[in-house]
Amino acid sequence: MKIIGSENKVNYGVFDDPVEFNYKEFQLLDFFGKEIRGFKKRFAFKRFNYIGIITKEFLIGFATVSLGYAYNVFTYLYHYKDGILYEFDTKGLDLGRGLKFPANPDEYKIQFKKGSSFLTIDKSHSNGKLFADGFLGKKLRFKFAADYGLKTHSPLRVLNPSEPTHWTFTEKCSPLILKSIELSFQDRPLVFDPKETTILYDWSGGFLRRETNWYWAAFSSILPDKTSIGANFAALVNESFFSENAYWIDNKRQRVPRLIFDFSQKDPYKSWRIYDEEGLVELKFVPEGERKDKMNLVFSKLYFRQFVGKFTGKFKTAEGKEIVFQDVYGFTEFHRSLW
Repeated sequence: MKIIGSENKVNYGVFDDPVEFNYKEFQLLDFFGKEIRGFKKRFAFKRFNYIGIITKEFLIGFATVSLGYAYNVFTYLYHYKDGILYEFDTKGLDLGRGLKFPANPDEYKIQFKKGSSFLTIDKSHSNGKLFADGFLGKKLRFKFAADYGLKTHSPLRVLNPSEPTHWTFTEKCSPLILKSIELSFQDRPLVFDPKETTILYDWSGGFLRRETNWYWAAFSSILPDKTSIGANFAALVNESFFSENAYWIDNKRQRVPRLIFDFSQKDPYKSWRIYDEEGLVELKFVPEGERKDKMNLVFSKLYFRQFVGKFTGKFKTAEGKEIVFQDVYGFTEFHRSLW
């Protein structure tokens, strides 16, 4: 199905089947309904891909970001006992040279190259795979392959209005189970158990609001009884039509209408409560460390803090069964952008 139909109609909804991501056919309109063309339209289209590797000893988060006029690639290694061991962050002009980021959520190959650093993310729903290979900052090396398909993993894929003349498509899934993985830091293999390691996946692309804000939480784990769980929740963004919140139990997806993030803006290291009105989700998050970034330019501003820590709580399934878990590692974030 095409995401953009006739007469510039955006086909909002939840997509469990492949899509034709014909975003270039969309006529972007300004406040008064006049079409925006050329560089202004190109700069308005944003795309992101965030992936988390979560082991029982440490986690790695890495992302590629294309803003139309600038790109950002970052990664970090967080050890549960020793904190952040490594952080890599680079930015550049988004001319399709340093970072190549095709805009197709179903099939793509993202490629980044700068000096000795490189990153490839190869994703194909038709072939049921996700592959990543990276060496960033001459220190952190990761390479993994995982099965990932629409029918086998039930990702949440949602197309929502960002505002009356803008839209955003997002795809989320957690957890993915690894087929193979290699991790090393400073030329030394990292010690971990691949059988206890999970992947969480998050992709978004579209014409976001000029001022975009969100709260976010995501985690994945294999519980002691071998049940796999994962979640990806957001608030403040894309909530007008179809909820982009879900949790997964053994690859079975449960959508959640709306999440409430209750935390201290003044001291976000105090515990967070994340829950919904219907009682499907009840979480306590205790932050342990963070990665943050701040940018204050004439036409663009950015401020975010991404926290690493432990989730304790429960999910309630549609059948009324409760899945209880404790000290599961994952991420939260608050993000503010003017772009």
